[in-house]
Amino acid sequence: MPKPSTLRRLTFIPTLGICLLLSCSLIWAETNPSTGKNIEGNTAAAPAKKISAREEAETSIPWEKLTPAANEKLQAVLANSSVFHRSTFQKTTCDHKIYLHLIRYPELVVNMWELMGVSKLRMDRKEDYLINIDDSYGTQSQLELVYGNKNLHIFYAEGTYKGSIIPTLSKGKVVLILETKKTQETGKPVISHRLNMFIQFDKSTNQFVVKTLQGLFLKIVDMNFAETTKFIGQIDEIIQDNPDGMKRLSGRLTRVQKPIREQFDKLIERANARYEHIATNSDD
Repeated sequence: MPKPSTLRRLTFIPTLGICLLLSCSLIWAETNPSTGKNIEGNTAAAPAKKISAREEAETSIPWEKLTPAANEKLQAVLANSSVFHRSTFQKTTCDHKIYLHLIRYPELVVNMWELMGVSKLRMDRKEDYLINIDDSYGTQSQLELVYGNKNLHIFYAEGTYKGSIIPTLSKGKVVLILETKKTQETGKPVISHRLNMFIQFDKSTNQFVVKTLQGLFLKIVDMNFAETTKFIGQIDEIIQDNPDGMKRLSGRLTRVQKPIREQFDKLIERANARYEHIATNSDD
């Protein structure tokens, strides 16, 4: 079985901030950077324009590789987003293929939290790349993976919120861009990732409430992203030390489709074999 001491110390962690995002939880858009001016006329070249984090995130999207439907959805949000936020890079040890599987099938992590009793979040996969989400606190949304490779994943989400924070129905659309860097340290695989978020609020959303709560929720979103990263690392630790226990836990994930669980089990075996190989070679 997985290590209880490792799992019990976790607290509630919403997946990628989806529920908080649609609950109006982020800071308002960044201002555009000022451009440099050549005060000497034409005697010197003007300094290169500094690219803002928002512009950098936008240019990371491979528009030509998206479907026309995905292209239209993302363009609509980016063109009218009132919120942009970029997290800092978070880092943890994790087998690269395990990491990809957890990112592309987040219901694995969410179902683990449910079994641990630390979250009421529910995910229900309706199609290959589409998931329905209910946080049990008033947020209902759909999350769609519109693009993914080993270094970049782009999600589109839309949903509604009505609860204790904002009693009237609020609607929102979100574009999430997850950037990942994969390296090796002391022979072990390491991932570093950060999340870029664009949010478009419905006109009916209470903007005063958003402005009032934005600072608090921004801290919560960043904290949750950091804690989620730690949890991914803890899953990887258990795979190294107790792969059979992790597979038993996988078998208890009733909200995860069987083929996804079976593929996870295969990845657990392969990752553990790689870690044993690393350990054997380091002893030599």
